[in-house]
Amino acid sequence: MKKTVKILAFLLALVSLFSLCACGSDNTATAAEVNIHDVKEQIISETGITGIMDIPTNALLNFYGIQHDDVSDSECFSTEGGVFPDEIIMVTTTGAEARDRVKEKVNNRLEGFLKQAKNYSPEDYKTASECEILICGDTVALFLSKNHAQMEDIFRKNCK
Repeated sequence: MKKTVKILAFLLALVSLFSLCACGSDNTATAAEVNIHDVKEQIISETGITGIMDIPTNALLNFYGIQHDDVSDSECFSTEGGVFPDEIIMVTTTGAEARDRVKEKVNNRLEGFLKQAKNYSPEDYKTASECEILICGDTVALFLSKNHAQMEDIFRKNCK
């Protein structure tokens, strides 16, 4: 009987150890990756948007307050025309802490857009309020567009 209790205690300790190891592993979506260049091309192709004006990585600080050291790659652009043109922000960051900082800056942009649109264009306000900040691994994305649902879907499908 004592031997059985010892074996059960050992097995319980072993199961607990494996459970703790599993909790410590990082199997979340942050291990995922997305090729933002492919996403951009697919968005342009599938939505038919035109008049694209690229926002280079070295301009992200001026546009969004995103520090250059937090960025490993970016695909950001807006479209010409209209009071509220499409604005696409995809930034691959240098790690989890940088991702959190960039997400905050992108959220600030969304909040600013919402404040501006609320008093100026109820239709654009409604559209922007449906937009969400997406995360795939260390990439942060926001699609401020009437086509945001289609763009978000393209981004999600490319997140692997």
